[in-house]
Amino acid sequence: MRLMPVILISLFAAGSCLAQDFVAPRQPRRVVTPPPQPVTPLDPDSRVEGIVAAAFQTKQPWQLINPMAAKGYGDGRYLTSWDPNDPGKPKGFIIFGIRLW
Repeated sequence: MRLMPVILISLFAAGSCLAQDFVAPRQPRRVVTPPPQPVTPLDPDSRVEGIVAAAFQTKQPWQLINPMAAKGYGDGRYLTSWDPNDPGKPKGFIIFGIRLW
């Protein structure tokens, strides 16, 4: 009867020596892509810009005001003037503009 606790203790000690640690599999590293640049349907070489120029240069000008339009019609950032003191804040719409550079 006194032999039973000794056998149990030795079995538990041997079992703890054979225990394995759980190691989670490594996840592959994700590559972070930069945010996309605004898409413009306008001619990039044109010096005239704004809502009026976009309406004349696109085949379907009503897509400029369609909120469900395809990505190829742009996101409107190229038709917006931005506050120079706060680059994240839009200032207004460019109705008609001429680029001098």
